[in-house]
Amino acid sequence: MSRTEKDVLGEVTIEDDCYYGVNTYRARNNFRITGLTADSDHIVSYARIKLAAAVANNKGGKLPDDKKDLIVEACQKIIDGEYHDQFVIDVFQAGAGTSFHMNANEVIANIALELAGKKKGDYSFLHPNDQVNMSQSTNDTFPTMIRLTALIKARRLMEQLDKIVKSLEKKADQFKNVKKPGRTHLQDGPPLTLGIELSAWAYTLRKDLMELKQSFDYMRELNIGGTATGTGVNTAPGYQENVVKELSRLTGEEMIASENLPGIMEFMSDFSRMMNAAANIAIDVNKISNDVRLMYSGPGAGLHEIIIPAVQQGSSIMPGKINPSIAEAMNMICHSVLGSQQALNFSAQAGQFELNVMMPHIDYELNRSLDILANGLEMFRTKLVDGLEADTKRMTEMLSRSFGSAVLLNPYLGYDTVAKIVQEALHTGKSLKDLALATGKISEEDFIKVMSGNK
Repeated sequence: MSRTEKDVLGEVTIEDDCYYGVNTYRARNNFRITGLTADSDHIVSYARIKLAAAVANNKGGKLPDDKKDLIVEACQKIIDGEYHDQFVIDVFQAGAGTSFHMNANEVIANIALELAGKKKGDYSFLHPNDQVNMSQSTNDTFPTMIRLTALIKARRLMEQLDKIVKSLEKKADQFKNVKKPGRTHLQDGPPLTLGIELSAWAYTLRKDLMELKQSFDYMRELNIGGTATGTGVNTAPGYQENVVKELSRLTGEEMIASENLPGIMEFMSDFSRMMNAAANIAIDVNKISNDVRLMYSGPGAGLHEIIIPAVQQGSSIMPGKINPSIAEAMNMICHSVLGSQQALNFSAQAGQFELNVMMPHIDYELNRSLDILANGLEMFRTKLVDGLEADTKRMTEMLSRSFGSAVLLNPYLGYDTVAKIVQEALHTGKSLKDLALATGKISEEDFIKVMSGNK
């Protein structure tokens, strides 16, 4: 079975099991780019917007009770997880997100029509634009959808960040007395403990968590109610206040009605702010992943200061080889997020006049980054950090050969004398101890105390 729908371009034939209509049909055929379509967070966010709009339009006296109830019920079904397969638009689509927006309008309209005992496509009873889209435009609903979706995903990222910070803090305490060589410029540096090293990672990610949390305020400010150019043309009385109040109820977030709708509609820098927070997480986690890979290098010819869980074989040719696969995957995730930051910023500055038509790309880069960071951090914590152990024998061995501990002699022998001792030890193979004692400036007892960290 099929039905015929038409628009200003002409007629199309749509299979009757499809809840989308002519606009979605055309867009689906136009944009066959990635095969990626909106995920459930995006779909639920748009359904919440449409539900809230129906309630606000009803309160404003523009949408009768029966039509409001049908739209609300249809939206609730989508929020509850039904009909998500009917959202079929590629993530790269027409400017501003019109295609995805019309997809939402048509699916909700046709679900509502069935609830009313009508046939799909009978838009004379309830129309995707006239009723479902009442008091709305793509230009205010799509950025609102990005914000709602970003809040969902950023909360998951916050949860994973908090968990990995706590895991690192636990490991830092576990290894607080495990001494190892320090390194600067990849050369020997003053010794420290593995616990100190891990505590630095936890401290930095805790700051990243705070920055991400601060960016939530920018996502809560909505331009819903601005319709096409931020003027609120064609909205119901009290619409902005009512729709924001309803969205706060539906999301559990304290949403804010923007005091300057054109300003928040034209400029996409709010999304850059949250993207920047995500990028800083990626910068720091990437550095941690690099350190893990270096510290695990070996096992025979590298540092191998730590032992990490073996998750899979590391080579198709070298038997028994175990790679730091989890850290490698985390690196790739971080690199992708940093690329997304640059891509998003290009699109954020690409608006003209009252609109930025690059919103679908901004949405894709931001919300994809939040997702892969959250998933990556969960992987990194559960498959690597929680099982990380110290190779204390290896650390002790390297510590005994490190020249970094020579810095501890500076207060006793002076920088220049210690520099000469280090160079002589390096070239002759003599021990730091013998060379230091030969100066006559430090006793053997004091040398032992200094090198053990007791003085």
